[in-house]
Amino acid sequence: MTTVSTQTLTPQARPTIYVTEADFEILSNLADATAGRAPGGRVLAQEMARALIVEPGEAPRPFARIGSTIDYQDLSNGQTRKVRLSLPRDASIDDNRISVLSPVGAALVGMTAGETFQWTDPEGRARGVRVLAIKA
Repeated sequence: MTTVSTQTLTPQARPTIYVTEADFEILSNLADATAGRAPGGRVLAQEMARALIVEPGEAPRPFARIGSTIDYQDLSNGQTRKVRLSLPRDASIDDNRISVLSPVGAALVGMTAGETFQWTDPEGRARGVRVLAIKA
């Protein structure tokens, strides 16, 4: 297992993730600036370190980007949600806009439909998301 701050990611929970060059720069800077303070900052930093940088049309399937609307299933409780992946300044729970610096937001970045990402939260609870659909 790989330890990331107080969150652990299991090796089998690491699908290929994609980011555009523009998103990579924004997300890497956010992760570096907030890794010690934001709940998902370290996860985001680790994911950016292994992300494949592509042009929007180069990935084999649509992938979650800043501004994407994502349907996902929370594997800890089975609930499904539809959220828009947002920068921290634009995040709003009331409007279903989730920050890329939240644990779930960081997990969703770069994912494609059908992929699963799992981790253990700081309290030791197993967490995970399965991407059901992505709309640019």
